[in-house]
Amino acid sequence: MFAIIGYLRSLFIQAAEGDIGSVYSYESIFPSQNAVFSVIASIAGGILVSRVIYNIYFSPLSKYPGSIIDKALEISLVYRFISGPIPLHFLKQHQKYGQYVRVGPNQISIDNIEDCKKILKSHRFTKTMIHNVRVFGEQNTFTTNDPEVNKVRRRLMKPAYTTTHVAKMENAILEAGPMSYKRKIDEAIQNSKDKSSGGVATINYIDWFHYMAFDVIGELAFGQSFDMLQRGDYMMLDGIKAMSVIGIFEIFMPNLSKLKKLVVPWLVKDVDRLMSFAKSVISKRIEQTMLNGGKAVRQDTLQVFIDAVDAEAGKGMNAKQATAELALQLFAGTDTASNTLSWTMFLLMVYPEVYDKVCKEIRATYPDRSKPITYTDGLSKLPYLEAVLYESMRFLPTTAASLTRLVPSSGVELSNGQFLPGGTEVFIPIYSIQHNEKLWKNHHVFNPERFMVNEFNSTEDVETRKKNLFAFSSGVRICPGRNLARCEMFMTLANLLRDYDFWLPEDMPYGPDVIEKKTGQPKIIPAFFGITYSPKNPKKNGWICVKHHNFTSV
Repeated sequence: MFAIIGYLRSLFIQAAEGDIGSVYSYESIFPSQNAVFSVIASIAGGILVSRVIYNIYFSPLSKYPGSIIDKALEISLVYRFISGPIPLHFLKQHQKYGQYVRVGPNQISIDNIEDCKKILKSHRFTKTMIHNVRVFGEQNTFTTNDPEVNKVRRRLMKPAYTTTHVAKMENAILEAGPMSYKRKIDEAIQNSKDKSSGGVATINYIDWFHYMAFDVIGELAFGQSFDMLQRGDYMMLDGIKAMSVIGIFEIFMPNLSKLKKLVVPWLVKDVDRLMSFAKSVISKRIEQTMLNGGKAVRQDTLQVFIDAVDAEAGKGMNAKQATAELALQLFAGTDTASNTLSWTMFLLMVYPEVYDKVCKEIRATYPDRSKPITYTDGLSKLPYLEAVLYESMRFLPTTAASLTRLVPSSGVELSNGQFLPGGTEVFIPIYSIQHNEKLWKNHHVFNPERFMVNEFNSTEDVETRKKNLFAFSSGVRICPGRNLARCEMFMTLANLLRDYDFWLPEDMPYGPDVIEKKTGQPKIIPAFFGITYSPKNPKKNGWICVKHHNFTSV
């Protein structure tokens, strides 16, 4: 803009001085390529500078604190998502600036619990386009930003996740999950060269929890265990990893993602193989159901998806929609459960007093190793184990990413009296909320007692803290499979901690005595943030020693 004004000004001066020939010369009317480029660059630069100035000083969000670079350009936010653990960045920003932080030109991060609940409990605040990935081939309950689609799908899927239905699936979860994990441990102990104390094995618990979670989802949603834990068939894992990478491309580089078949053909192949498998499973089950006179051949999640008909919509899911939901089951139901189990086991190893207490509770309550511990029977009898899981999900939430919502056109008034205009993108940073000192005293300490009713905590206190956990999201888009995940995680830890003794190898760079200077607490394994928040480099950091527990020892 300034270049054009300057150029016109020079023409005017030349004309005023009588140099008309120069004004109308070919070179003046048709500038050189360098001059054209200079003008275009100047225009672009002027637009960029004006946009930056507007974003920082004149935007309706300019009154909110935040770093200058975050206020100025959205590329800063994209860079932070790609380059490092965004949950830790948001936590630092909130600790520095308060409960309302501007993290982008049109983005506000909020860790005020009441405002977050207000936003999440209403369908008026739709998901932003960041969730609109196409890797599943069809919108599902996670990716859709259409409230009506979400409502219908949830009504269709609800029967699969009720406490009653989860209780019916306990035996299948036990067999594909903790019982299979125990068989794998027993095999490792038997084959171990270390025969001291009845045999000691060193296993990669992080990888094994991941494989086990796939097997459980396979059993419940695909009609068969994938046997990843026992046989090491990693086709599903390759497909999920490929989905993660392509999903990130679609979020941050939607135009480039259209060329994914040319850019990353091997990843596309892995995703296509996974989706083809899901389609074949659905087709096979429909055929089996028809041959069975229309009656269910198995009572599992897959059958619920096929049989469900929404009373309001008058129809169920078609094959493409069911495939997208099954793929989501595999995608969301494995990482969340396996990462939570991995983080919990690690925390128990570096907080030995918590480990000893939870083991004593389980072993005193269920001394008979011949009978597996179920979720239905154990939940009310093992309150400390439940508290350990809650505190683990608070301390290191595997869904640590920010939930994003779009403010409706009418805007919203926050609890601090400030107004957010329509179209503002709101970030709800789970990790920051669960490390908010106003909500969690000594948030940097792993302390399951927060969730125990005792002389310091009333029943109301504990229930409020449970409601303030966003590990499974909250409100109208809360994770529909949370009951299933809790069941799997509870039974896995209960049965493993009763029957085995665990400890970290001596050469591990982590342990109860390896202290983080800043917090004075045990050092935590570095985390990798992709779609979920997971322990980094499990091939290095995922090892643990295990042996059978001696119930006769004092």
